[in-house]
Amino acid sequence: MIGQFCTDHNTIWSMRKNEMVNIRTLVYAGLALIAASLFGAVFLSAQAEGEPRQANPIRVPVQSVTLSQSTKIATSYAGVVRARRTSNLGFERGGLIVDVLVDLGEHVKKGEVLARLDDNILRADLAAAKAGVKQMEAQRAIAASTYQRQKALLAKGHISAQRLEEIDANFLAAEAAKTVAQAQANTLKARLKLLQITAPYDGVIAERYSDEGSIAASGAPVFLLVEDGALEVRVGLPSVRINDMKIDKDYTFNTSATRFEARLRGLSGQVEQATQTISAVFDIKPEKQNLIPGQTARLSLSVPLEQAGFWVPLSALREDRRGLWSLFALDADPTHAGQYILTPRLIEILFAGADQVYVRGPIKEGTLILIEGNQSVSTGMAVQPVMNKQTGQP
Repeated sequence: MIGQFCTDHNTIWSMRKNEMVNIRTLVYAGLALIAASLFGAVFLSAQAEGEPRQANPIRVPVQSVTLSQSTKIATSYAGVVRARRTSNLGFERGGLIVDVLVDLGEHVKKGEVLARLDDNILRADLAAAKAGVKQMEAQRAIAASTYQRQKALLAKGHISAQRLEEIDANFLAAEAAKTVAQAQANTLKARLKLLQITAPYDGVIAERYSDEGSIAASGAPVFLLVEDGALEVRVGLPSVRINDMKIDKDYTFNTSATRFEARLRGLSGQVEQATQTISAVFDIKPEKQNLIPGQTARLSLSVPLEQAGFWVPLSALREDRRGLWSLFALDADPTHAGQYILTPRLIEILFAGADQVYVRGPIKEGTLILIEGNQSVSTGMAVQPVMNKQTGQP
């Protein structure tokens, strides 16, 4: 019986041992399958990385770099269109305004009367002065006639020479009195002219400050007169630009609506402390007198920039790391003829215009650069260049 029990126990142990071997075999087989799967994935991934990702290169617009040792840049300086002469017109003496003969915006001629003060009292004084002149003229005439008669009597011995001298003195006194009366009348006439405002030159009434019935103070402005047909532009220029300016040379100006030429008339010759600029005055040609005083006009100048570099479109720039700028250069792909690889090149901006920039960087003459579409490409991308018809020069 004991022998039978041992035999059964050995049999059970043998069966359990075989089951454990089978389990180990299955585990090892599973691990081997997982390892094979991972190895295959890694192999396929490495093989995929070794092959080019982009089968068909995209077409991109490019231009060829043209290096230069220097260039000229377009810059501008703001100025103001103004009338050559502008005057605040008022009465030299104060008084009651009785006539205002022009209004805002009216064109006036030199010598035209614009306004008058009440002159009744002064005209009465003038009338009295004129009457005094006539009185003195009559007395002079009587004195002259008396002198001639007394002179004839002296010749006949009827009067003394002393008497004739007294009559001559009376004549001279009458002559002097007439002169004084005439001077007084002329003074009143001059004072009458001071009671009116006349235009000192042809112009336009830009402002009207008073109306009839107002009391005008002495020297207070009644009108602002702007000269008509003679406009100029005054521009503040930095001192470094003065040597480039030529008197009597025509320069180009731009406003928001038009372009015109103006001739340099003169330079102030001193630096204004507030702006650190020198004033240049330009005469606007007569055919452009339709400009309005107060408009802003910009003087266009071409300024030399003595630095080596090249021009590129503003759209070619891309912002790089740490605040630097770069652009994409096209390097030939050695594995595919006619294809290029995009490579970023750091550049330095020397001058930025409205749509072109002058830059320098590690780029050779004739290098192809991407001129637009930086957002849709990436470093190392295979591309096919399409040459831009423009040269890239401003």
